[in-house]
Amino acid sequence: MINKFTNSIKKLPPSLIAIILMIISGMCASTMHCLIRLATLENHPFQVAFFRTVFVLIIFLPIVFKAGIYSLNVVDKKLQFYRAIVGSIAMCCMFFGISITELAKATALLFTVPIFSTILAIVFFREIVGIRRWLAMIIGMFGAMIVIRPDIDLGLGPLVILFGAITWSASLLMAKKLTTSETNTSMTFWQAAGLIPATLILSFPFLKLPGTEQLVICFFIAITGTLTHFCLNAALARAEISSLLPLDYLRLIWSVTLGFVFFSEIPLNTIWIGSALIILATTYIAYRQVKKSKVVSKEINTNF
Repeated sequence: MINKFTNSIKKLPPSLIAIILMIISGMCASTMHCLIRLATLENHPFQVAFFRTVFVLIIFLPIVFKAGIYSLNVVDKKLQFYRAIVGSIAMCCMFFGISITELAKATALLFTVPIFSTILAIVFFREIVGIRRWLAMIIGMFGAMIVIRPDIDLGLGPLVILFGAITWSASLLMAKKLTTSETNTSMTFWQAAGLIPATLILSFPFLKLPGTEQLVICFFIAITGTLTHFCLNAALARAEISSLLPLDYLRLIWSVTLGFVFFSEIPLNTIWIGSALIILATTYIAYRQVKKSKVVSKEINTNF
């Protein structure tokens, strides 16, 4: 029965499989955020981050055994170390921010990651950006301000999430640079391994042994987070990011639904307006990035 289902899935067009995987990725990400909110009702966010990281490493160990110990070799130890620190800060900020912010608002603000990634690429990699992408980034940041509504109630949660988005963007740029020298197995394992001592130190003042129910929630936070990245990577391997990115924004719908069901949250109209501006900006940035990559690829193919 399972083999028949698997074979029928394999017969589907790669683009359709990519769409399905992208939708599943978004649903898993929204579920993870919801579980973080539930877990932090009784535990400190840093403690939840620590146990989530432990479970991620346990889940990943069979992959390491299959790939072999040599798959964990590290070439750029310094950058791996910096990435672990920055990634730890990003995750703790996101866990803390999500614990005190409406799910829909948190999701909308996390959509700013591509904007901050572009800004950091300009600053650190001297990436040249045209006037249209600058305009898209300004529109995206304006959308983020509408979501936050600093004129009414700025709040700590949204600010922490935005800082988490900035540090996560820095972590992604480091990961991009590491792909030239490290294997995917090595990058994933050492990122998780580095997060354990970092989150343990941050959570130590609040550390206590969670109950069975809380540990189960932390385990499913790890599962949904792992599935989010697995499905996202699998989708990107089958279709271009420009065609998949709009599907990622369905996360906002899932987050609104989960926020209403579990926490009786009803998002303000400003969240929808601000989200629309952020989505337009990040979609255009992704479109321009893909177009630029195609031009570079064409030039390389011509030269060789």
